Amino acid sequence: MDYKTLMDIAILAGKIMLESNAETYRVEDTMNHILKTSKFETTEALAIATGLVATLDDSSIDDPITIVKRINSRDTNLNKIAVVNTISRQLTSEEITIPEAYAALQNIEKEQYKRLYKDLAISALAASFALLLGGGIFEILAAGINGGLLALVLKGEKKLDMGSFVRNVLSSAVISVGAGLMHAFLFPTLNMHLVITGTIMPLVPGTAITNAIRDTLQGDYMSGGAKALEAFVVALSIALGVAIGLVLIGGVVF
Repeated sequence: MDYKTLMDIAILAGKIMLESNAETYRVEDTMNHILKTSKFETTEALAIATGLVATLDDSSIDDPITIVKRINSRDTNLNKIAVVNTISRQLTSEEITIPEAYAALQNIEKEQYKRLYKDLAISALAASFALLLGGGIFEILAAGINGGLLALVLKGEKKLDMGSFVRNVLSSAVISVGAGLMHAFLFPTLNMHLVITGTIMPLVPGTAITNAIRDTLQGDYMSGGAKALEAFVVALSIALGVAIGLVLIGGVVF
């Protein structure tokens, strides 16, 4: 068995899951199942919000194999989590070989959907939230347009490689300014605040909050606390961006 590649598989699986906002206990469980296929005496996997550690040790090898991996970015992608779990099950049940599992994990990193489809989905999501919050036809239309602006900002952020805090502040500010301009020049009766609320929903860290609670209840207090703090910082950056946008357009209304 190629133990080095097996370690790479465990680390890559954990990396994809953490970057896709999986719960810490789920990441560790998946990595441990992969490592246990080695039949070694010691197989350990540790996952926290910002890093991974995996170890293999046995009397049959001279030195233990340990890999540490830093996790720098996180986003929500439930499909990637499900695919990694499927590959892990196939590997542990010997339906696929180690090289096949490694190749399958590497293919997950490829673009799943075209960027245009994602942009349209963001726009449709913003419009849907405006409808859910009780908006009329003008609010739904304005939120859809604002969702398109949000998609453009996120696309620019990918190229400029901004930090998540700056990205959220800039995105929220653009959303607020866009809603204010549409209220001033296109739809005089527009409920501007409803449009802003509907459009910022794709940025709201709902998954991070949920995972923070689940990790805490599982006893992973470090990861739970880190994710709770991350959710707070994201919420703060969104609020700050909205406030900046409202001040810029002079549309602060209480």
